[in-house]
Amino acid sequence: MTAFACRTRNASGDVVEKVVEAFNAKEAITALEESGLLPIQISPIEETPAAKAKPFSVQAQVAPVEVARAGRRKRYKVSRKEVMQFAMQLSSSLDAGIPILEGVRSCSQMTRNVGFQELLTELCIGIEGGSLLSEVMAGYPEVFSSAFVGTIAAGERSGTIEDMLDNLAEFLEADMEVRSDIRSAIMYPVIVVATLCLAIVALVVFVVPRFTAFYSSFDAELPLATRMLMASSSFMEEHYLVLVLALAAFVFALKRVFKIPKVRAASDRLILRLPVLGNLVETAITLQAVQLLGLFTKSGVPILEAIQCAARTTSNTKYKQDLLAVADGIAAGETMTSGMEAANCFPMEARHMLANGESTGTIDRACQSAVKRYKKELRYKTKILATLIEPLLTLVLAVIVLFIALAVFLPMWDLVSVVG
Repeated sequence: MTAFACRTRNASGDVVEKVVEAFNAKEAITALEESGLLPIQISPIEETPAAKAKPFSVQAQVAPVEVARAGRRKRYKVSRKEVMQFAMQLSSSLDAGIPILEGVRSCSQMTRNVGFQELLTELCIGIEGGSLLSEVMAGYPEVFSSAFVGTIAAGERSGTIEDMLDNLAEFLEADMEVRSDIRSAIMYPVIVVATLCLAIVALVVFVVPRFTAFYSSFDAELPLATRMLMASSSFMEEHYLVLVLALAAFVFALKRVFKIPKVRAASDRLILRLPVLGNLVETAITLQAVQLLGLFTKSGVPILEAIQCAARTTSNTKYKQDLLAVADGIAAGETMTSGMEAANCFPMEARHMLANGESTGTIDRACQSAVKRYKKELRYKTKILATLIEPLLTLVLAVIVLFIALAVFLPMWDLVSVVG
């Protein structure tokens, strides 16, 4: 038995500190929840020296990331689907009683991605060297996110790593569905815009010069649209290399500028204020954060570490700052609900659902309900966005085609008078 120092909150919202004896942190959290207490932070105070070196904290388990990354040069490209399949296969192996080392080695033999095979082989080498699976995974942040590593770490500490892998597989599958919905909503306008740009460039570079040579033989003033098109064609033909270099420099500079923290924070806040797109982005970010929060609380991670890891994982700086402020409030003795209200974090409906979960000690269930709601809402909003974009793109396409058609055919209509 191990003694755990627990910082909890009761139904009245008061902070209660107590000591719980259990075989692992997962059992300690279960005992606290059954007694009507919401775990905030848990740390072992009496255990073996090896266990003392690894406290039950998501941050502590993710700490080896920078150290492992510094000594490694090769980076692997692995898709989310392959990581999800790895989690499912490893969970099945552990459920069948196969040791974790043999399970990882079996997953390495089943994958078709050569790079992923090499990565899993390196995981096996690390496990054989005495490291935990989460510690070795932390050295590959481009493949295994901090949420993935933290959940594995929680499973290793609680002895339920196969359950954590199942939770991870469900989370990754749900995340892939959300990304697919968003991708399908923006794919049509992207294809239309790309095709339109290629068609315009082809017309200006290959077609318009022939008309230019033909019209130049007549001593007559051409229409304004024709002159503009001919000037554009001549400029692109003479300075195409400069245009390509300027476009590449612009894209490079834009990426560098958006890496500046203040610029990134301002752009993230501006996107959230846009009429339709901002609402869609806010719904997607809320869904991802609630999914992560539900994943960690379901995995037995205390609420403080769960919110901190959700903050590190989200890509929007506004939500990152809000979640870190909520975590600071919880560490100072405030409730999660009051912290979210003060930071204006998440939409009102999400805050209300999480508040109910906090008051009843069932945050994981509240997160599941919020995920179902915001999945439906995200699908609905992506359809609305696609519905609004299609007529707008049609109008822009019609205007451009009309301009090019007038520029090409107006001189033809006046050809008879020009000849006369």
